[in-house]
Amino acid sequence: MASLLELQRSFGAALRGGADSATVDDAARACGLEPPANLSIYRHNSDHAFRSALEIGFPVLRRRVGDDYFRQLAHHYRVACPSRSGDLHWAGQDFSVFLAEHLRGGDYAWLADLARLEWGREAAAVCAELPALGADALRKYPAEMLEHLTFTLQPSLRLVESPFPVFSVWFANQGENASPVDQSAGRECGMIRLRSNSMEVTRLAPDLFSCMDSLVHGATLGEAVTAANVGESRLIEVLGFLFSSSLVSSLTPAPGRRQGTSS
Repeated sequence: MASLLELQRSFGAALRGGADSATVDDAARACGLEPPANLSIYRHNSDHAFRSALEIGFPVLRRRVGDDYFRQLAHHYRVACPSRSGDLHWAGQDFSVFLAEHLRGGDYAWLADLARLEWGREAAAVCAELPALGADALRKYPAEMLEHLTFTLQPSLRLVESPFPVFSVWFANQGENASPVDQSAGRECGMIRLRSNSMEVTRLAPDLFSCMDSLVHGATLGEAVTAANVGESRLIEVLGFLFSSSLVSSLTPAPGRRQGTSS
């Protein structure tokens, strides 16, 4: 007799299209259950709910490829990466990774980065907004300490860099019947963040992006500035952007650096 776990696994595989109804019927009979006469109804409803979650999370990608191809991608993605959560919000969290492999080397490889951008919006939407510091918070530290500060940025911040103009594609496709974007436009980078309960998508200059990326990964201000090759005048602009955009939630001296010391 098949165990309940075996029956559940067979049923789940059948819903995702990974097993036929006979497999589930056999498992059900082994447990003494009358197999459902309309497994296809469960399969259809499950598939529709999963695809609808992706359509909500990736509207621009869907618009660019069309409904039929999007439906094919959603099906292959679900077979390869079945949802592990009861919350359909997270159904698309691996979509960009799947697309990167599924479309590798083809004309549509750029869709993986577009999916990363769109998933960034979905992930940012469920993050908290922390109280932001103003630029006057820097006055707490002597000038020689500034390069040793680490910045905690808003938890919703998502940074996306791509060799393709995916931000231009996203902005161009906020309405129907958008014209294709010239892929030769090349590399773009930008950020997604939640602000005052609305989503912001912003293109960033490469040096600003590099500096922010370093800060997100725990670099000190001095390390981030060096990595981004940011000069003094540009540093003022970078700091102005971070604070005026309410991105900075805390400042912390790096370990071994105490306020008022230079050792």
